[in-house]
Amino acid sequence: MRRYELVKIKETGILEIPDDFAYDIGLVEGSYFLVEINPDIKEANIERVALPGKDLYELEITAEDKPGVLSKINGILGKHRVNIAFSEGEEIKGTGVAAIVTIIDVSKMEGDIESLESAITKIKEVREVYLKSIK
Repeated sequence: MRRYELVKIKETGILEIPDDFAYDIGLVEGSYFLVEINPDIKEANIERVALPGKDLYELEITAEDKPGVLSKINGILGKHRVNIAFSEGEEIKGTGVAAIVTIIDVSKMEGDIESLESAITKIKEVREVYLKSIK
């Protein structure tokens, strides 16, 4: 059930969420949230991506926009015991290419980041792979 609470900004950029709301959504020290901002309509949305204790990486992939490519990528993530915390993809208009941004948790991964990146790069439809640690 949705709940609403009017809050006042204490300092520029500092939003204080009431304790009971914070607890309900996992807003605790060390948790990770995705903030989506749309300045055109003066709106922001937040979504919890991971609780504390995760080892997160941002995985950006550019690949041919064909059926089954995402399945191949996800298969490699599964084989390496990597968990997907968030994923979003979008076709780059008129190019036949898609951009995929995924937040992955590698805290239980088998192997290392380099082997994961190498395995994804070997997919023939994949053009670029970029991995960045989120600390």
